Amino acid sequence: MKRPEEHPTAPDTASETPDAAIAAMPRGPFSNLRRRIALTWQYLGPREVLWRIATFPIRFTPLRHRLKLGSLAESEQRRAASWYRDEGEPVSVVIPTYGDPSYLAAAVASIRRTTQRDMVKIVVADDATPDPEHVTALKAIEGIDTLILGEENVGFAANANRGLRAADRTLDVVLLNADVVARDRWLDCLQYAAHAGDDIGIVGAKLVYPDGRIQHAGVHRNLGAPIWFDHRYRFKPADHGPANITVPCVAVTGACMYVKRVVLDEVGLLDERYPMAYEDVDWCLRTWEAGYRVLYFPPATLEHHESVTRGTELGERERASQVAFWERWGEFFDGRGPSVHTPDGKLRVVYVTEDTGVGGGHRDIFEHLNRMLERGHDVKLFTLGDQPDWFELDAPVHSFEDYDDLTEALAQEHAIKVATWWNTGTPVWTASVLRGIPVFFVQDIETSYYPDDERNRYAVLSGYRQEFRYMTISGWNADRLRELGLESTLVAPGIDLENFRPLPEVERRDDMLLALGRTNPLKNLPLTIDSWKALSGEKPELCLFGIEPDLGEEHGARYVERPSDEGVNVLFNEATIFVQTSTHEGFCLPPLEAMATGGAVVCTDSHGNRDFCVDGENCLMPEPTTAAVSAAIATLLADPELRARLGEAGRVTAQDYTWERRIDELEAFLQAAAAVTAPPRSAAPRG
Repeated sequence: MKRPEEHPTAPDTASETPDAAIAAMPRGPFSNLRRRIALTWQYLGPREVLWRIATFPIRFTPLRHRLKLGSLAESEQRRAASWYRDEGEPVSVVIPTYGDPSYLAAAVASIRRTTQRDMVKIVVADDATPDPEHVTALKAIEGIDTLILGEENVGFAANANRGLRAADRTLDVVLLNADVVARDRWLDCLQYAAHAGDDIGIVGAKLVYPDGRIQHAGVHRNLGAPIWFDHRYRFKPADHGPANITVPCVAVTGACMYVKRVVLDEVGLLDERYPMAYEDVDWCLRTWEAGYRVLYFPPATLEHHESVTRGTELGERERASQVAFWERWGEFFDGRGPSVHTPDGKLRVVYVTEDTGVGGGHRDIFEHLNRMLERGHDVKLFTLGDQPDWFELDAPVHSFEDYDDLTEALAQEHAIKVATWWNTGTPVWTASVLRGIPVFFVQDIETSYYPDDERNRYAVLSGYRQEFRYMTISGWNADRLRELGLESTLVAPGIDLENFRPLPEVERRDDMLLALGRTNPLKNLPLTIDSWKALSGEKPELCLFGIEPDLGEEHGARYVERPSDEGVNVLFNEATIFVQTSTHEGFCLPPLEAMATGGAVVCTDSHGNRDFCVDGENCLMPEPTTAAVSAAIATLLADPELRARLGEAGRVTAQDYTWERRIDELEAFLQAAAAVTAPPRSAAPRG
């Protein structure tokens, strides 16, 4: 078996590894200029290319902020506006209202200010406002095409349906709250996103409070308080990066939703069993069930004076809606446990990877699959890669051309579906809306792979959704997820202690340093090399191993290329000291494997290794400087008793990482994920 690298291959395409993505990441405004022009032409069109060429010099001056240059959202807005000029169709805007029409007047005025008069037909449905002065003021508002004065107060859903029934039955509809103020290009963006695919049914916008904080960036179920649905990124600044990523959502708020005519025809109107609240989530869920996606598209931005028209207390109507919703959807959300089990009670589990290339992350995943299969569970791998040729994977492998095909097939599976890399998060989540239970196996906080790519960092964070159940491999990862409001279960990698063990027949040398030889910047090999060269007197041999043999000749070291696991174990048993000076790791398995052989270890704090590395007890953990690392190596070279003591303590540490124990933890986590309990049918209002 070939020796894997320590991280899965990944980022933007199946052919690039994280290492390559980081090492080759463009720096500066002129890097990869030809490729960037081609991609802009392909995805944003010739007008955007000409705009960027014309404004290119200004991007390096303070004027860029006045012209709003450089923002992805603004580029998408321009793209939407260009599309809308050529392809835009008229729509009906339906606004339910009740009471004082002051906010409604502002909403109508903002719509007329930001759209062409002949492209928008405004329908206002009043829910039997009792005050005659308010009704008189309502009738006086300019810009309304159709005004419906309800004779009976029937609640939001039924009143909205008055307007929907009165709308032109050939047009798409925008359902808008009366307390929303439209901003430039909002309709261009909503219609552009809605018609980007035949399978898109409803599109929601980013809504912000008057003070600029986010009110709505898509809807998610709160697993901590599962009777509630919350808005993503509520109260974050309007320019909060992850909130600017377009994503599918379980629902979007009824305060602003673009609904395609095909959805109105096939799904129907709002369910009038909901007198106040939950009707928008219900409508979106029925849209998902009909085979259409619900999308959050942040370039469409509007201002929302939330709840100005109806207060914030949970009254009888809200409580009745809550009860009705969970009677309708409780089993849909919380009754999936039996379907992810086989008839004999074993779990159905599908892991999803972007590829199957040589990598420590993939190795961990494949061990999960094989060992769960040995325990009788029904497990599969869905991937854009092929059957791995470097690992004996016994679980079935299903390969797909692209994520669209993978998502379509995965959506049919009644299983626990496990995302393993940020790019797999949205396919797994989308495929779990109607069937299965979504899980995210976080092997690293993947923003670390994109130090110079802000958009990808935001996309990574946006992909860590609240609806996932999370497991991760280190306490450091768990702490970072907790900072994002996400709880996780620790399932660390295991060690094959039958392979990584002391070999009595191999003599441990007193003049050999061993290190992983890779150019990945996170591995920080130059610190290891510099520390070795800084040793005084006769230097020990430096032996590197991995998949980049040119590093040996470059640094005057011996290089062992692609050793088997057995071969690596021999190297660990020969080495006087194993050295690893990574700046960051999600876990960092090689030092632990070296410990399993009884070898002495010098390693820097790389975050993920804090779970098992204890300075002075089972390793030395110097500061990440040449002087400190070199001094730690020199100390161990001169003190065989210290090496033996640290080595024995390390061997004891490694015994806690048997695969049997790790799979026990994995199995318990997945069983718990499958044992979902339905929430109560009503609850008191949150404070």
